[in-house]
Amino acid sequence: MAVLAVAFLVGAGSAEGIVRARSARAVEASSRDGAIGELISFEVRSEDGATFAKSRLVSPDGKLASVVVRDPSTPAAVRMVLRVTTSRETSGSVCVNYAVQIPELSLTRSGRVWVKPGVESTLPIGHDLVAVFTAVPVPSRAFDQLIEAERARKAPRAS
Repeated sequence: MAVLAVAFLVGAGSAEGIVRARSARAVEASSRDGAIGELISFEVRSEDGATFAKSRLVSPDGKLASVVVRDPSTPAAVRMVLRVTTSRETSGSVCVNYAVQIPELSLTRSGRVWVKPGVESTLPIGHDLVAVFTAVPVPSRAFDQLIEAERARKAPRAS
């Protein structure tokens, strides 16, 4: 019986050591810039700068991510459907494969654009319309700064 108890304790100790080592590697991997994916901001603007539709989503590397943007005043009305897949290039740029539909304008576009992380890139997508892409790795310092800037902008200010 004592032999079984010692074997169990030694085995349990080894298993705990393996679990701790794997957990530490998982935490280290998830803390790398872009380990989860890319935050993609996609905005459709008229050439005079008015925003028609805007959305953000997190796209894991190589996996399809999509979002449906609805009209706030008429929730049944679809304003924009966006589907993206992303991949990080060795140069550091993010390749964004996108497909966008804007039913109200009978507009359907798809393509590929390379975005430098944190830098807005514009692309004409229709008559008097441009798409504005921004990509930020998640997690990253740039992502944290983006979230903090939005919180500061939305925070109530003392008068």
